Amino acid sequence: MPSDPAPKDRFTALDTLALVHELRSLGRVRLDKAFDRAEGGWSLVLRGSGTGRHELVLVPGRYAALVPPGELHADELSPVAREIRRILTGAVLSGVAEPGAERYLELEFAHAAGAGRLVLALELFGAGNLILARDDRILVALRPRRWAHRDVRAGAPYSRPPSRADPWTIGPAGILVELERSRTDLASTLAARLGLGGPVAEEVIARGGLRGSEPAPSSAAEVSPRLNAVLAALAAEVGDRPRGYLVRRGDVLLDATPYRSHRWLGVAGAEEVERPTFSEAAAEYFRTVVPSVSDPAESAALEAQRQLARLVERQRAAVEELERGVRDRREDAEAVLAHYAEVESALATAASADPRPRSVVVDLGGRPVAIAVEPTARKSAQLLFEESKRLAEKLDGAAAALEETERRLAEPRTVVSPARRSPARPEARRRWFERHRWFVSSEGAIVVAGRDAASNDALVRRNLKDGDLYVHADLQGAASVVVKRPAPPAAVTEVTLREAAQWAVAFSKAWRAGLASASAFWATPDQVSKSAVSGEFVARGAFVIRGAKHFVRDLPLELALGPVVYEGVERWVTAPPGAVAARGKVAFLLTPGAERDRAAAEVELVRDTGVPRSVLQSLLPAGGLSIRRP
Repeated sequence: MPSDPAPKDRFTALDTLALVHELRSLGRVRLDKAFDRAEGGWSLVLRGSGTGRHELVLVPGRYAALVPPGELHADELSPVAREIRRILTGAVLSGVAEPGAERYLELEFAHAAGAGRLVLALELFGAGNLILARDDRILVALRPRRWAHRDVRAGAPYSRPPSRADPWTIGPAGILVELERSRTDLASTLAARLGLGGPVAEEVIARGGLRGSEPAPSSAAEVSPRLNAVLAALAAEVGDRPRGYLVRRGDVLLDATPYRSHRWLGVAGAEEVERPTFSEAAAEYFRTVVPSVSDPAESAALEAQRQLARLVERQRAAVEELERGVRDRREDAEAVLAHYAEVESALATAASADPRPRSVVVDLGGRPVAIAVEPTARKSAQLLFEESKRLAEKLDGAAAALEETERRLAEPRTVVSPARRSPARPEARRRWFERHRWFVSSEGAIVVAGRDAASNDALVRRNLKDGDLYVHADLQGAASVVVKRPAPPAAVTEVTLREAAQWAVAFSKAWRAGLASASAFWATPDQVSKSAVSGEFVARGAFVIRGAKHFVRDLPLELALGPVVYEGVERWVTAPPGAVAARGKVAFLLTPGAERDRAAAEVELVRDTGVPRSVLQSLLPAGGLSIRRP
């Protein structure tokens, strides 16, 4: 373990558990008012007949704390604060859900007159979120989000995030299973698979006298009982009324915990200071280390962490879906063989009823199984087994990608407080087009594309000027591409137009479809309109082109990935090979590939380029990737 641990920048699972215990100890309290905090987040004033007034600070994605009244409130109420006041004022805090391993605070409220079940939930992971729901229907969501397994937006059914194994109750056998399934080291496995996060994983390793760098499966049987004992002791130490402990070096705060920290023992100059409650320690600590959103470098680092957290959630859902698919196909095949005669009869009946049936659903011992109609039941079962193997291969790639993302998410990231921040090195000025996809053509023209319908609209409306050109793949739903007129004496020629057109087809449906080539067209700004003729509708992100379109045909679906130098700073871009070679080095050539291999291709690129996977994904087109070196 490193001699100098990294300070944390947000709540851990144990911090969340400690706050839950503090809230439960308040007894019967009502929500009096809600405010926006001047420092960000919200403050709920809670009033109890025997406990007086408290303020519950809620900062999505960071921390929460129960503090004495006197928070600095914003001058005006945001829409979120107004809705909380309107719906929850006077409501009794009737319950605080058990968080388990999740950094998720769920408060349940109830009105005396009865207004249904009211829930206020705070996400302390990723980018964070604040959700207000009534009768399991979301009323307010600070950040609308949609995943395959969960929809967070106004009007959607309310549901908690997918839960993982609870490390406080999982027991030695459950810990053993997680360690044996891991492909990474012990520290990363505890942080990601058991949901402890980096700081708590380091604490557990320090208390258990373990080596965090050794492979998790290597001594799983020996380590599991010791880990279980340490986790149980930690949870017990938090207790029902947790005290707070600050770790500091001089005037600089390093950590805040609801237990006496072992991971800071032996660190030069580090000392521990006790506080009456964990919330008091947490509020004091996080106010000094949570970086200001106005700091571009810190904001970029935080956004990278948020993207990783969102990616982990998506990948975990994909792995679970593939695991179900492998299991279901295998069980279907076994059911076919176990009911051989019934399947033969069903296949014969289906074939006689329809000379060319593709599949038939057969009830096999209470299990409905979709079977491909083949000459024999054994052949149908074989196809199911083959499908199970195909999904298993895809599962291996998805699991490897998840492991890699979880490892990166668990890596400690030092958050520098203003007191500790060293003078920053000069950084490149962020240009307006870096909010979009972009590259510089071999002739020096800036070429920019929208990432979705909303950014397509904004890009064309704000940035398509006289002298520029509009480029679009000859496919519906493709990105809008704007070629900016370069400063004289440079000009946009056929070379730049072809590069922009090739780039446009790469970021269209043609890539995911695996086409070898496609066509695009260009038009002048006066031809591009958002106004449709009578009776027609122009969708968001789409435009009407009036007059003749100038087509560029037979464009190869090939991109180069590599570093280029622009305004004296090296940046990684994905663009036509000629454009990358003109200003930098072509590291890889990319063409459409099998989508099932996408995760493995991304892992390979991350390993060979050193570019964070979240950044890399923002550069690549959707769909499979075939990679080769130039």
